[in-house]
Amino acid sequence: MKNSFFLVIPEQRNDPQLLASFSDDALKQWITELPTANPGLAARLFYELLGELISVDMPAAKRLHALEMLRDSFFLIDDYLRSRLTRSGFPKGDSEKKIFALTCSIERQFTIGYWSVARELTRREIGWMQAKPTVLSIQRTIKGLSRIIITHYMMSYPIPDWIWIDLHSLYKLAVKLDKADVKAADQGGIFSKQSSIEDSYKQILLLSLAYPSGLMQKEFQLVYEFIEKIADLLEIETKPVAGQAVQCSILMDEDLPPAFLASSGQSDRRSDSAMLYLNLSKLAKVFKHPDKFSSKDEARFSSLEMEKSQQQRLPAELFDYLLQRWQGKEPQGSVYFSDRLDRYVAIGLEATFDLLDTSRAGTGSGLEKRAETDSERALSCNFDQEGVLSIGSLVSFRKIDALPQQRALGVVCKILVPKQDSKLIFELMVIAAQTYAVTYQALDAAPGDERKKALIYGAKDHEGEKSYIIMDSFRLKDGDLLRMYMGNENFPIILNGRRNIGLGYWQFECRRILDESTIPQQPKKKGYDFI
Repeated sequence: MKNSFFLVIPEQRNDPQLLASFSDDALKQWITELPTANPGLAARLFYELLGELISVDMPAAKRLHALEMLRDSFFLIDDYLRSRLTRSGFPKGDSEKKIFALTCSIERQFTIGYWSVARELTRREIGWMQAKPTVLSIQRTIKGLSRIIITHYMMSYPIPDWIWIDLHSLYKLAVKLDKADVKAADQGGIFSKQSSIEDSYKQILLLSLAYPSGLMQKEFQLVYEFIEKIADLLEIETKPVAGQAVQCSILMDEDLPPAFLASSGQSDRRSDSAMLYLNLSKLAKVFKHPDKFSSKDEARFSSLEMEKSQQQRLPAELFDYLLQRWQGKEPQGSVYFSDRLDRYVAIGLEATFDLLDTSRAGTGSGLEKRAETDSERALSCNFDQEGVLSIGSLVSFRKIDALPQQRALGVVCKILVPKQDSKLIFELMVIAAQTYAVTYQALDAAPGDERKKALIYGAKDHEGEKSYIIMDSFRLKDGDLLRMYMGNENFPIILNGRRNIGLGYWQFECRRILDESTIPQQPKKKGYDFI
Protein backbone atom coordinates (compact mmCIF):
# COMPACT_ATOMS: atom_id res chain seq x y z
CA MET A 1 0.00 0.00 0.00
CA LYS A 2 1.93 2.99 -1.28
CA ASN A 3 -0.69 5.71 -1.09
CA SER A 4 -4.12 6.49 0.33
CA PHE A 5 -6.70 8.53 -1.54
CA PHE A 6 -8.56 9.43 1.66
CA LEU A 7 -5.67 9.86 4.10
CA VAL A 8 -3.72 12.34 1.98
CA ILE A 9 -0.45 13.28 3.68
CA PRO A 10 0.23 17.02 3.34
CA GLU A 11 3.51 18.30 1.96
CA GLN A 12 6.20 17.99 4.62
CA ARG A 13 8.05 21.16 5.57
CA ASN A 14 11.41 21.42 7.23
CA ASP A 15 10.92 23.68 10.26
CA PRO A 16 13.34 23.06 13.16
CA GLN A 17 11.53 25.53 15.44
CA LEU A 18 8.15 23.82 14.90
CA LEU A 19 9.78 20.42 15.28
CA ALA A 20 11.16 21.47 18.68
CA SER A 21 7.59 22.15 19.90
CA PHE A 22 6.94 18.40 19.69
CA SER A 23 9.67 17.41 22.12
CA ASP A 24 8.48 15.38 25.12
CA ASP A 25 8.70 18.26 27.59
CA ALA A 26 7.02 20.78 25.28
CA LEU A 27 4.21 18.36 24.40
CA LYS A 28 3.61 17.41 28.05
CA GLN A 29 3.31 21.07 28.94
CA TRP A 30 0.90 21.68 26.02
CA ILE A 31 -1.29 18.76 27.13
CA THR A 32 -1.26 20.01 30.74
CA GLU A 33 -2.33 23.51 29.64
CA LEU A 34 -5.08 22.26 27.28
CA PRO A 35 -8.31 23.96 28.51
CA THR A 36 -10.35 20.78 29.00
CA ALA A 37 -12.93 22.75 31.01
CA ASN A 38 -13.75 24.51 27.72
CA PRO A 39 -14.15 21.56 25.32
CA GLY A 40 -14.94 23.75 22.31
CA LEU A 41 -11.72 25.75 22.65
CA ALA A 42 -9.75 22.59 23.42
CA ALA A 43 -11.05 20.99 20.21
CA ARG A 44 -9.97 23.98 18.11
CA LEU A 45 -6.51 24.06 19.68
CA PHE A 46 -6.15 20.30 19.19
CA TYR A 47 -7.16 20.64 15.54
CA GLU A 48 -4.50 23.30 14.96
CA LEU A 49 -1.82 21.25 16.72
CA LEU A 50 -2.62 18.17 14.61
CA GLY A 51 -2.36 20.27 11.45
CA GLU A 52 1.17 21.20 12.44
CA LEU A 53 2.08 17.67 13.56
CA ILE A 54 1.17 16.00 10.27
CA SER A 55 2.77 18.68 8.09
CA VAL A 56 6.18 19.08 9.75
CA ASP A 57 9.02 16.83 8.62
CA MET A 58 10.10 14.53 11.48
CA PRO A 59 11.35 10.97 12.00
CA ALA A 60 8.63 8.29 12.03
CA ALA A 61 9.51 7.16 15.56
CA LYS A 62 9.20 10.70 16.93
CA ARG A 63 5.85 11.26 15.17
CA LEU A 64 4.46 7.96 16.50
CA HIS A 65 5.60 8.82 20.03
CA ALA A 66 3.93 12.27 19.81
CA LEU A 67 0.67 10.74 18.58
CA GLU A 68 0.66 8.23 21.41
CA MET A 69 1.21 11.04 23.93
CA LEU A 70 -1.77 12.91 22.46
CA ARG A 71 -4.03 9.84 22.26
CA ASP A 72 -5.80 10.29 25.62
CA SER A 73 -6.54 13.94 24.83
CA PHE A 74 -7.83 12.88 21.42
CA PHE A 75 -10.31 10.41 22.96
CA LEU A 76 -11.48 13.03 25.47
CA ILE A 77 -12.13 15.66 22.79
CA ASP A 78 -13.55 13.29 20.17
CA ASP A 79 -15.96 11.67 22.63
CA TYR A 80 -17.19 15.09 23.74
CA LEU A 81 -17.80 16.23 20.15
CA ARG A 82 -19.62 12.99 19.35
CA SER A 83 -21.84 13.43 22.39
CA ARG A 84 -22.93 16.78 20.95
CA LEU A 85 -24.02 15.00 17.77
CA THR A 86 -26.29 12.52 19.56
CA ARG A 87 -28.25 14.85 21.83
CA SER A 88 -31.16 15.12 19.40
CA GLY A 89 -32.62 13.21 16.47
CA PHE A 90 -33.01 14.05 12.79
CA PRO A 91 -32.89 16.25 10.80
CA LYS A 92 -29.69 17.83 12.04
CA GLY A 93 -29.23 21.58 12.35
CA ASP A 94 -26.41 23.83 11.18
CA SER A 95 -24.73 23.76 14.60
CA GLU A 96 -24.52 19.96 14.60
CA LYS A 97 -23.26 19.95 11.03
CA LYS A 98 -20.42 22.29 12.01
CA ILE A 99 -19.55 20.09 14.99
CA PHE A 100 -19.61 17.06 12.70
CA ALA A 101 -17.21 18.75 10.26
CA LEU A 102 -14.79 19.60 13.08
CA THR A 103 -15.04 16.08 14.54
CA CYS A 104 -14.26 14.44 11.22
CA SER A 105 -11.38 16.85 10.56
CA ILE A 106 -9.76 16.00 13.91
CA GLU A 107 -10.31 12.27 13.40
CA ARG A 108 -8.90 12.44 9.88
CA GLN A 109 -5.81 14.44 10.85
CA PHE A 110 -5.06 12.14 13.76
CA THR A 111 -5.38 9.11 11.49
CA ILE A 112 -3.20 10.72 8.81
CA GLY A 113 -0.49 11.02 11.44
CA TYR A 114 -0.48 7.26 12.05
CA TRP A 115 -0.77 6.49 8.34
CA SER A 116 2.29 8.63 7.55
CA VAL A 117 4.24 6.58 10.11
CA ALA A 118 2.96 3.26 8.70
CA ARG A 119 3.78 4.37 5.15
CA GLU A 120 7.30 5.41 6.10
CA LEU A 121 8.00 2.15 7.97
CA THR A 122 6.66 -0.13 5.22
CA ARG A 123 8.38 1.53 2.26
CA ARG A 124 11.38 -0.72 2.79
CA GLU A 125 12.05 -4.08 4.36
CA ILE A 126 11.01 -4.11 8.01
CA GLY A 127 13.77 -4.85 10.49
CA TRP A 128 13.30 -6.55 13.84
CA MET A 129 13.34 -3.22 15.68
CA GLN A 130 10.63 -1.79 13.41
CA ALA A 131 8.14 -4.65 13.80
CA LYS A 132 6.39 -3.28 16.90
CA PRO A 133 5.94 0.34 15.67
CA THR A 134 4.79 -0.97 12.26
CA VAL A 135 2.04 -3.09 13.82
CA LEU A 136 1.07 -0.24 16.14
CA SER A 137 0.83 2.36 13.37
CA ILE A 138 -1.25 0.12 11.05
CA GLN A 139 -3.58 -0.90 13.88
CA ARG A 140 -4.04 2.75 14.90
CA THR A 141 -4.77 3.75 11.30
CA ILE A 142 -7.51 1.10 11.04
CA LYS A 143 -8.93 2.26 14.39
CA GLY A 144 -8.87 5.87 13.18
CA LEU A 145 -10.68 5.06 9.94
CA SER A 146 -13.21 3.09 12.00
CA ARG A 147 -13.92 6.14 14.17
CA ILE A 148 -14.55 8.23 11.06
CA ILE A 149 -17.02 5.62 9.79
CA ILE A 150 -18.86 5.51 13.13
CA THR A 151 -19.12 9.31 13.24
CA HIS A 152 -20.73 9.26 9.78
CA TYR A 153 -23.07 6.48 10.89
CA MET A 154 -24.17 8.66 13.83
CA MET A 155 -25.22 11.38 11.39
CA SER A 156 -26.74 8.87 8.94
CA TYR A 157 -24.38 10.23 6.28
CA PRO A 158 -22.79 8.14 3.51
CA ILE A 159 -19.24 6.94 4.18
CA PRO A 160 -16.67 9.09 2.30
CA ASP A 161 -15.08 7.63 -0.81
CA TRP A 162 -11.90 5.57 -0.42
CA ILE A 163 -12.29 4.73 3.28
CA TRP A 164 -13.33 1.11 2.73
CA ILE A 165 -10.67 0.42 0.13
CA ASP A 166 -8.08 1.93 2.51
CA LEU A 167 -9.25 -0.45 5.25
CA HIS A 168 -9.07 -3.45 2.92
CA SER A 169 -5.62 -2.37 1.69
CA LEU A 170 -4.26 -1.95 5.22
CA TYR A 171 -5.44 -5.44 6.13
CA LYS A 172 -3.85 -6.87 2.97
CA LEU A 173 -0.62 -5.06 3.83
CA ALA A 174 -0.62 -6.58 7.33
CA VAL A 175 -1.20 -10.07 5.89
CA LYS A 176 1.62 -9.55 3.40
CA LEU A 177 3.95 -8.52 6.24
CA ASP A 178 2.73 -11.48 8.33
CA LYS A 179 1.71 -9.05 11.10
CA ALA A 180 -2.11 -9.27 10.96
CA ASP A 181 -2.48 -11.29 14.16
CA VAL A 182 0.23 -9.56 16.21
CA LYS A 183 -1.24 -7.81 19.25
CA ALA A 184 -0.68 -4.11 19.89
CA ALA A 185 -1.34 -2.16 23.08
CA ASP A 186 -4.68 -0.36 22.91
CA GLN A 187 -5.60 1.70 25.96
CA GLY A 188 -8.79 2.75 24.16
CA GLY A 189 -10.16 -0.78 24.42
CA ILE A 190 -13.02 -1.37 26.84
CA PHE A 191 -12.70 -5.12 27.40
CA SER A 192 -9.10 -5.73 26.34
CA LYS A 193 -6.02 -3.54 26.41
CA GLN A 194 -4.52 -5.35 23.42
CA SER A 195 -5.85 -5.95 19.92
CA SER A 196 -4.36 -7.04 16.63
CA ILE A 197 -4.70 -5.46 13.20
CA GLU A 198 -7.07 -8.28 12.23
CA ASP A 199 -9.18 -7.78 15.38
CA SER A 200 -9.59 -4.08 14.60
CA TYR A 201 -10.44 -4.81 10.96
CA LYS A 202 -13.05 -7.43 11.89
CA GLN A 203 -14.56 -5.09 14.45
CA ILE A 204 -15.54 -2.45 11.89
CA LEU A 205 -16.61 -5.09 9.35
CA LEU A 206 -19.05 -6.61 11.82
CA LEU A 207 -20.41 -3.19 12.79
CA SER A 208 -21.13 -2.39 9.14
CA LEU A 209 -23.13 -5.63 8.89
CA ALA A 210 -25.44 -4.46 11.71
CA TYR A 211 -27.33 -2.30 9.15
CA PRO A 212 -26.52 1.18 10.55
CA SER A 213 -29.79 2.70 9.30
CA GLY A 214 -31.61 0.66 11.96
CA LEU A 215 -29.42 1.61 14.97
CA MET A 216 -29.94 4.56 17.29
CA GLN A 217 -27.18 7.16 17.39
CA LYS A 218 -26.12 6.24 20.92
CA GLU A 219 -25.92 2.54 19.98
CA PHE A 220 -23.06 2.66 17.46
CA GLN A 221 -20.26 2.97 19.99
CA LEU A 222 -22.03 0.53 22.31
CA VAL A 223 -22.27 -2.13 19.58
CA TYR A 224 -18.71 -1.42 18.40
CA GLU A 225 -17.41 -2.03 21.93
CA PHE A 226 -19.54 -5.18 22.27
CA ILE A 227 -17.99 -6.54 19.06
CA GLU A 228 -14.59 -6.11 20.70
CA LYS A 229 -15.56 -9.00 23.02
CA ILE A 230 -16.58 -11.35 20.21
CA ALA A 231 -14.32 -10.33 17.29
CA ASP A 232 -12.15 -13.44 17.74
CA LEU A 233 -15.20 -15.58 16.82
CA LEU A 234 -15.29 -14.01 13.36
CA GLU A 235 -12.96 -15.57 10.79
CA ILE A 236 -11.82 -14.30 7.40
CA GLU A 237 -11.54 -16.99 4.75
CA THR A 238 -10.55 -17.15 1.10
CA LYS A 239 -13.40 -19.45 0.01
CA PRO A 240 -17.15 -19.58 0.62
CA VAL A 241 -17.93 -20.93 4.09
CA ALA A 242 -19.27 -24.48 4.01
CA GLY A 243 -22.55 -24.83 5.90
CA GLN A 244 -23.18 -21.08 6.25
CA ALA A 245 -26.68 -20.35 5.00
CA VAL A 246 -25.90 -16.86 3.69
CA GLN A 247 -22.43 -16.03 2.42
CA CYS A 248 -20.86 -12.71 3.34
CA SER A 249 -18.19 -11.40 0.99
CA ILE A 250 -15.57 -8.64 0.96
CA LEU A 251 -14.46 -7.20 -2.38
CA MET A 252 -10.90 -6.37 -1.41
CA ASP A 253 -10.21 -4.11 -4.41
CA GLU A 254 -13.49 -2.21 -4.20
CA ASP A 255 -14.50 0.77 -2.07
CA LEU A 256 -17.32 -1.20 -0.46
CA PRO A 257 -18.14 -2.66 2.96
CA PRO A 258 -18.79 -6.40 3.32
CA ALA A 259 -22.17 -7.56 2.06
CA PHE A 260 -24.39 -10.61 2.29
CA LEU A 261 -24.96 -12.42 -0.99
CA ALA A 262 -28.56 -13.20 -1.91
CA SER A 263 -27.79 -16.91 -2.25
CA SER A 264 -24.80 -19.11 -1.53
CA GLY A 265 -24.27 -19.78 -5.21
CA GLN A 266 -24.38 -16.13 -6.28
CA SER A 267 -21.23 -14.53 -7.64
CA ASP A 268 -20.68 -10.79 -7.63
CA ARG A 269 -20.17 -9.61 -11.20
CA ARG A 270 -19.52 -5.96 -10.43
CA SER A 271 -15.83 -6.64 -10.25
CA ASP A 272 -13.16 -9.24 -10.74
CA SER A 273 -11.70 -8.13 -7.40
CA ALA A 274 -10.08 -10.54 -5.02
CA MET A 275 -12.86 -11.75 -2.74
CA LEU A 276 -12.69 -12.84 0.87
CA TYR A 277 -15.50 -14.34 2.93
CA LEU A 278 -16.58 -13.85 6.53
CA ASN A 279 -17.19 -16.98 8.55
CA LEU A 280 -19.99 -16.04 10.96
CA SER A 281 -20.84 -19.57 12.10
CA LYS A 282 -19.04 -19.26 15.45
CA LEU A 283 -21.22 -16.29 16.39
CA ALA A 284 -23.93 -18.85 17.12
CA LYS A 285 -22.04 -19.51 20.38
CA VAL A 286 -22.80 -15.95 21.47
CA PHE A 287 -26.50 -16.14 20.72
CA LYS A 288 -26.91 -19.50 22.48
CA HIS A 289 -26.06 -17.72 25.75
CA PRO A 290 -28.13 -14.50 25.69
CA ASP A 291 -28.02 -14.11 29.48
CA LYS A 292 -24.23 -13.75 29.33
CA PHE A 293 -24.27 -10.89 26.85
CA SER A 294 -27.68 -9.24 27.27
CA SER A 295 -30.00 -8.06 30.01
CA LYS A 296 -33.79 -7.99 30.05
CA ASP A 297 -33.61 -5.33 32.76
CA GLU A 298 -32.03 -2.79 30.40
CA ALA A 299 -34.42 -1.27 27.86
CA ARG A 300 -33.17 -0.48 24.38
CA PHE A 301 -35.43 2.55 23.89
CA SER A 302 -35.19 3.93 27.40
CA SER A 303 -34.21 7.58 27.48
CA LEU A 304 -31.95 6.84 30.46
CA GLU A 305 -28.22 6.51 29.72
CA MET A 306 -26.54 3.45 31.20
CA GLU A 307 -23.12 3.85 32.77
CA LYS A 308 -20.28 2.02 31.06
CA SER A 309 -18.69 -0.87 32.91
CA GLN A 310 -16.57 -3.89 32.18
CA GLN A 311 -19.62 -6.13 32.65
CA GLN A 312 -21.99 -3.98 30.61
CA ARG A 313 -24.48 -6.07 28.69
CA LEU A 314 -26.64 -5.10 25.76
CA PRO A 315 -30.38 -4.58 26.14
CA ALA A 316 -32.18 -7.78 25.12
CA GLU A 317 -33.95 -6.03 22.20
CA LEU A 318 -30.64 -4.75 20.81
CA PHE A 319 -29.03 -8.17 21.25
CA ASP A 320 -31.89 -9.74 19.27
CA TYR A 321 -31.53 -7.00 16.62
CA LEU A 322 -27.87 -7.95 16.10
CA LEU A 323 -28.76 -11.65 15.91
CA GLN A 324 -31.13 -10.93 13.02
CA ARG A 325 -28.70 -8.61 11.21
CA TRP A 326 -25.73 -11.00 11.40
CA GLN A 327 -27.89 -13.67 9.82
CA GLY A 328 -28.26 -11.38 6.80
CA LYS A 329 -31.78 -10.18 7.61
CA GLU A 330 -32.21 -6.49 6.84
CA PRO A 331 -34.40 -4.47 9.25
CA GLN A 332 -37.60 -3.65 7.39
CA GLY A 333 -40.76 -1.79 8.23
CA SER A 334 -44.27 -3.09 7.69
CA VAL A 335 -45.65 -3.24 4.15
CA TYR A 336 -48.29 -0.58 4.64
CA PHE A 337 -48.00 1.88 1.79
CA SER A 338 -48.58 -0.25 -1.32
CA ASP A 339 -51.21 2.23 -2.56
CA ARG A 340 -48.44 4.88 -2.81
CA LEU A 341 -50.80 7.56 -1.48
CA ASP A 342 -49.62 10.44 0.70
CA ARG A 343 -50.12 10.30 4.47
CA TYR A 344 -50.44 12.78 7.31
CA VAL A 345 -48.04 11.90 10.11
CA ALA A 346 -47.81 13.02 13.75
CA ILE A 347 -44.81 12.31 15.97
CA GLY A 348 -45.09 11.41 19.62
CA LEU A 349 -47.77 10.38 22.08
CA GLU A 350 -48.85 13.94 22.92
CA ALA A 351 -49.51 14.94 19.32
CA THR A 352 -51.27 11.66 18.57
CA PHE A 353 -53.43 11.96 21.68
CA ASP A 354 -54.53 15.50 20.79
CA LEU A 355 -55.50 14.42 17.26
CA LEU A 356 -57.48 11.43 18.57
CA ASP A 357 -59.27 13.29 21.35
CA THR A 358 -62.66 14.12 19.77
CA SER A 359 -63.57 16.32 22.75
CA ARG A 360 -60.84 18.74 21.69
CA ALA A 361 -61.74 19.12 18.03
CA GLY A 362 -59.68 21.76 16.27
CA THR A 363 -56.71 21.60 18.67
CA GLY A 364 -54.72 19.41 16.29
CA SER A 365 -53.81 22.17 13.86
CA GLY A 366 -50.09 22.07 13.05
CA LEU A 367 -49.53 18.68 14.68
CA GLU A 368 -49.40 16.80 11.38
CA LYS A 369 -46.98 16.85 8.46
CA ARG A 370 -47.75 15.61 4.97
CA ALA A 371 -45.47 12.76 3.92
CA GLU A 372 -45.04 11.07 0.56
CA THR A 373 -44.74 7.33 0.10
CA ASP A 374 -41.20 6.46 -0.88
CA SER A 375 -41.88 2.71 -1.19
CA GLU A 376 -44.39 0.18 0.05
CA ARG A 377 -42.56 0.26 3.41
CA ALA A 378 -41.26 3.84 3.67
CA LEU A 379 -42.43 7.43 3.91
CA SER A 380 -40.43 10.54 3.08
CA CYS A 381 -40.96 13.95 4.60
CA ASN A 382 -39.31 17.37 4.75
CA PHE A 383 -39.25 18.50 8.37
CA ASP A 384 -39.13 22.18 9.33
CA GLN A 385 -37.92 21.50 12.89
CA GLU A 386 -34.61 19.94 13.90
CA GLY A 387 -34.29 16.72 15.86
CA VAL A 388 -37.88 15.51 15.59
CA LEU A 389 -37.31 11.89 14.51
CA SER A 390 -35.15 9.05 15.83
CA ILE A 391 -35.05 5.29 15.73
CA GLY A 392 -37.75 4.33 18.24
CA SER A 393 -39.91 7.43 17.70
CA LEU A 394 -43.66 6.80 18.05
CA VAL A 395 -45.47 7.90 14.86
CA SER A 396 -49.17 7.88 14.02
CA PHE A 397 -50.45 8.38 10.49
CA ARG A 398 -53.59 8.48 8.37
CA LYS A 399 -54.53 8.70 4.72
CA ILE A 400 -55.02 12.27 3.49
CA ASP A 401 -58.75 11.67 2.91
CA ALA A 402 -59.33 10.05 6.34
CA LEU A 403 -60.55 11.74 9.52
CA PRO A 404 -57.87 12.83 12.04
CA GLN A 405 -59.14 10.12 14.43
CA GLN A 406 -58.59 7.32 11.89
CA ARG A 407 -54.96 6.78 12.80
CA ALA A 408 -52.61 3.83 12.62
CA LEU A 409 -49.67 3.66 15.00
CA GLY A 410 -46.07 2.60 14.41
CA VAL A 411 -42.48 2.89 15.64
CA VAL A 412 -39.61 4.12 13.44
CA CYS A 413 -37.23 1.24 12.68
CA LYS A 414 -35.06 2.73 9.93
CA ILE A 415 -33.97 6.27 8.95
CA LEU A 416 -32.13 7.45 5.84
CA VAL A 417 -30.89 10.99 5.11
CA PRO A 418 -30.16 10.70 1.37
CA LYS A 419 -29.11 14.31 0.72
CA GLN A 420 -27.89 15.33 4.18
CA ASP A 421 -30.70 17.88 4.48
CA SER A 422 -34.11 18.08 6.18
CA LYS A 423 -35.68 15.36 4.02
CA LEU A 424 -35.88 12.03 5.85
CA ILE A 425 -36.89 8.62 4.56
CA PHE A 426 -38.17 6.38 7.35
CA GLU A 427 -39.77 2.97 7.79
CA LEU A 428 -42.26 2.01 10.49
CA MET A 429 -43.05 -1.18 12.35
CA VAL A 430 -46.82 -0.79 12.50
CA ILE A 431 -48.28 -1.68 15.91
CA ALA A 432 -51.97 -1.05 15.33
CA ALA A 433 -54.27 -0.21 12.42
CA GLN A 434 -56.37 1.96 14.76
CA THR A 435 -55.57 3.51 18.13
CA TYR A 436 -57.62 5.49 20.65
CA ALA A 437 -56.96 8.21 23.24
CA VAL A 438 -57.43 7.45 26.94
CA THR A 439 -56.34 8.98 30.24
CA TYR A 440 -55.41 7.36 33.53
CA GLN A 441 -54.49 8.09 37.13
CA ALA A 442 -53.66 6.17 40.29
CA LEU A 443 -56.55 4.36 41.96
CA ASP A 444 -56.21 6.43 45.13
CA ALA A 445 -55.91 9.75 43.27
CA ALA A 446 -58.03 12.65 44.48
CA PRO A 447 -60.89 13.74 42.17
CA GLY A 448 -59.03 16.89 41.12
CA ASP A 449 -55.68 15.22 40.37
CA GLU A 450 -54.36 15.55 36.84
CA ARG A 451 -54.96 12.63 34.51
CA LYS A 452 -52.13 11.42 32.32
CA LYS A 453 -52.41 10.75 28.61
CA ALA A 454 -52.10 7.33 26.99
CA LEU A 455 -53.03 5.41 23.84
CA ILE A 456 -54.90 2.12 23.67
CA TYR A 457 -55.47 -0.43 20.91
CA GLY A 458 -56.78 -3.97 20.52
CA ALA A 459 -55.14 -7.02 18.97
CA LYS A 460 -56.02 -10.66 18.49
CA ASP A 461 -53.82 -13.67 19.09
CA HIS A 462 -54.35 -17.41 19.69
CA GLU A 463 -55.70 -16.60 23.17
CA GLY A 464 -58.31 -14.16 21.89
CA GLU A 465 -58.60 -10.38 21.80
CA LYS A 466 -56.42 -8.30 24.11
CA SER A 467 -56.10 -4.60 24.88
CA TYR A 468 -52.77 -2.80 25.08
CA ILE A 469 -52.03 0.58 26.58
CA ILE A 470 -49.04 2.79 25.66
CA MET A 471 -47.74 5.45 28.05
CA ASP A 472 -44.59 7.48 28.67
CA SER A 473 -44.07 6.62 32.35
CA PHE A 474 -41.16 4.30 33.15
CA ARG A 475 -42.25 4.07 36.79
CA LEU A 476 -45.20 1.74 36.17
CA LYS A 477 -44.58 -2.01 36.54
CA ASP A 478 -46.37 -5.31 35.97
CA GLY A 479 -49.18 -5.78 38.46
CA ASP A 480 -49.82 -2.06 38.98
CA LEU A 481 -53.46 -0.94 39.21
CA LEU A 482 -54.78 2.23 37.57
CA ARG A 483 -58.08 3.90 36.86
CA MET A 484 -58.56 4.42 33.13
CA TYR A 485 -60.90 7.01 31.59
CA MET A 486 -62.25 6.22 28.12
CA GLY A 487 -65.01 8.38 26.73
CA ASN A 488 -67.67 8.75 29.44
CA GLU A 489 -66.55 5.59 31.24
CA ASN A 490 -63.95 4.97 33.88
CA PHE A 491 -62.88 1.68 35.42
CA PRO A 492 -59.89 0.06 37.16
CA ILE A 493 -57.32 -1.88 35.11
CA ILE A 494 -54.34 -4.08 35.92
CA LEU A 495 -51.08 -3.90 33.92
CA ASN A 496 -49.01 -6.84 32.68
CA GLY A 497 -46.41 -7.70 30.02
CA ARG A 498 -44.33 -4.52 30.30
CA ARG A 499 -42.40 -3.72 27.09
CA ASN A 500 -40.25 -0.77 26.04
CA ILE A 501 -41.62 -0.36 22.50
CA GLY A 502 -40.32 3.10 21.61
CA LEU A 503 -38.06 5.92 22.67
CA GLY A 504 -39.40 6.64 26.16
CA TYR A 505 -42.64 4.70 25.59
CA TRP A 506 -43.86 1.62 27.46
CA GLN A 507 -46.59 -0.83 26.52
CA PHE A 508 -48.66 -3.05 28.84
CA GLU A 509 -51.41 -5.52 28.29
CA CYS A 510 -54.30 -4.07 30.31
CA ARG A 511 -57.29 -5.95 31.70
CA ARG A 512 -60.39 -4.42 33.18
CA ILE A 513 -61.20 -5.34 36.78
CA LEU A 514 -64.94 -5.99 36.83
CA ASP A 515 -65.42 -6.27 40.60
CA GLU A 516 -63.83 -3.28 42.30
CA SER A 517 -64.38 -4.82 45.73
CA THR A 518 -61.65 -7.38 44.95
CA ILE A 519 -58.98 -4.73 44.32
CA PRO A 520 -56.09 -5.20 46.79
CA GLN A 521 -54.83 -2.16 48.68
CA GLN A 522 -51.58 -0.90 47.13
CA PRO A 523 -48.89 0.89 49.14
CA LYS A 524 -48.36 4.44 47.94
CA LYS A 525 -45.13 4.92 45.98
CA LYS A 526 -42.65 7.47 47.16
CA GLY A 527 -40.00 9.15 45.05
CA TYR A 528 -38.59 7.49 41.96
CA ASP A 529 -38.86 3.74 41.63
CA PHE A 530 -36.11 2.42 39.34
CA ILE A 531 -36.46 -1.23 40.36
